[in-house]
Amino acid sequence: MTNQEQNVTAFEALQEQLKSIADSYVADPEKIAEYLAFATRFYRYSPNNTMLIFFQNDAASFVASYQAWQAQGYAVRRGEKGMKIFVPVTAQFFDGLNGERKALKNATKEEKKLIEEKKIKTDKVLVFKVGSVFDITQTTVPFDDYPKLLTPGVASMQHAELAEKLIAYTRENICDVSIEMSGAKRRGSYNREENHICVSPALGDTARVSTLTHEIGHALLHRELPLDKSVALIEFEADALSIMMHNELGLEVTDERKGHLAEAFRALKDETDTKARKNMPEGVNQKEFLANAYRTMLVASLKEVHETYSEHVIPIIDHLRGREPLVQEHAPVIRDQERSR
Repeated sequence: MTNQEQNVTAFEALQEQLKSIADSYVADPEKIAEYLAFATRFYRYSPNNTMLIFFQNDAASFVASYQAWQAQGYAVRRGEKGMKIFVPVTAQFFDGLNGERKALKNATKEEKKLIEEKKIKTDKVLVFKVGSVFDITQTTVPFDDYPKLLTPGVASMQHAELAEKLIAYTRENICDVSIEMSGAKRRGSYNREENHICVSPALGDTARVSTLTHEIGHALLHRELPLDKSVALIEFEADALSIMMHNELGLEVTDERKGHLAEAFRALKDETDTKARKNMPEGVNQKEFLANAYRTMLVASLKEVHETYSEHVIPIIDHLRGREPLVQEHAPVIRDQERSR
């Protein structure tokens, strides 16, 4: 088997593994809460790569490529096995003499000459290959240096104080917050037209913080609401962001919160199923077509949550932490937060 064939085989195997992971979340949405807690450590990565890292090492806390660790003055310990992820790379492609789309490295002598003479145009295209990353525990980084690389959580504080600080930050940077009844049996609500969060005064300190994280999720994700976002998608995204904030703030994710997330996802799956069946071409494998629709929906919604967490929630956490943010990825080798894979 040639190197190119081996690379293709490895890529396809990783794709199949990723499909299996996504399918397990679709089948058992309660697992998504575990993924979201883990994702707070890897919010700069795409959902797909975060799923792959979580699947291969659920205790991972800070990963980088072999070369990135070397660039920081450390080394991967001999014998350590890397975690496989998709790495974005830029490659040049062109239309060959036979009309086939080809990578520049596969050009014939005649085609290379024509390219040099600028008679054939090349284009830069973003593609993905299989790469390896290693957790900090697999390296020679001494324990004394861990705090330089690992982002600390929010210092332990009483939940009453945490609620006050979170409300103050939200009022100053996101939207107004009032503590008042927002309807029968409602813990809280977000009014998009008024850009205003309302939290029930009947809640205890812990429940108040929990409710705030959910409504802040709505304020960050749904202030400018696209017309195609359903109630199920809106609730799933807000719950997902809330669970990530719970983990960062040191709050327990209750079974009720997990159940609400799972319920929203099941409703979202039903919506996706209905749309996919309407648009299903004749003659396709129905089971695989629907499975792919579910995976696409899951990854797309998680991608938006990842991006919102990175852009808007991390500043909240840094404010509560009382220090400048630490950067998860110091080398550009595997920075893929803007990628679709």
